Amino acid sequence: MNLQKSLALALTATVVTISIPAALASQQDAIKSVESARQVLTNEIAEPQHQIPKSVRQNAVAIAIIPDVVKAGFILGGTRGAGVLVVNNNKGGWSNPAFVTLTGGSVGLQVGAQSSDIIIVFNTKKSLEKALAQDFQLGGSVTGTAGPTGASPVTGTSTLSDVYTYVRNREGLFGGVSLEGTKLEMDNSRNAEFYGKPNITAQQIFAGSFRGPEAAANLRQTLNGYAPR
Repeated sequence: MNLQKSLALALTATVVTISIPAALASQQDAIKSVESARQVLTNEIAEPQHQIPKSVRQNAVAIAIIPDVVKAGFILGGTRGAGVLVVNNNKGGWSNPAFVTLTGGSVGLQVGAQSSDIIIVFNTKKSLEKALAQDFQLGGSVTGTAGPTGASPVTGTSTLSDVYTYVRNREGLFGGVSLEGTKLEMDNSRNAEFYGKPNITAQQIFAGSFRGPEAAANLRQTLNGYAPR
């Protein structure tokens, strides 16, 4: 074997050795994001006076959970965060998570809130289709309103908004808040890291084509108790 070929093989082995730990680290970060989303649901349901009404959760077409959204300006101007989207799979349960990013808009929380958890409840198939088509903007392609809170059932569904939006800050305040101007987009690179499939699509994830790490099953289990179908 000549020197040039030996060096090429050695370089290839080095790249593989480096890339495998990097891939594992990326997957671990994605797993932590799913676990954080699960904790958001657990925290939200623990406060009956301020929780999303059960009727809203049960009738949801899909739910996006974005933990630890950090403000990049005064009162969350220039918002950015990352989280997951899960959909009703029409089989009596919820799908595995697909990763999403939240950008733009002005959340309008009280001054001093350093980070917040955001939950977006999709009430209509149209709003979900917009999100999956990479054309989702609250106040633009779909209508979004601050969602109702409390233990009482929500009535008057004939005037239901496309989505309901909720925010909880670090001080524990939870309630419906307008997210007009906010964009929600699929995070294809994070999907690939979590499921270990470079070309995986959101539709494949929601169809259950790939199992994913244990964190996905744990999130589904929590959802099936949080928003049973």
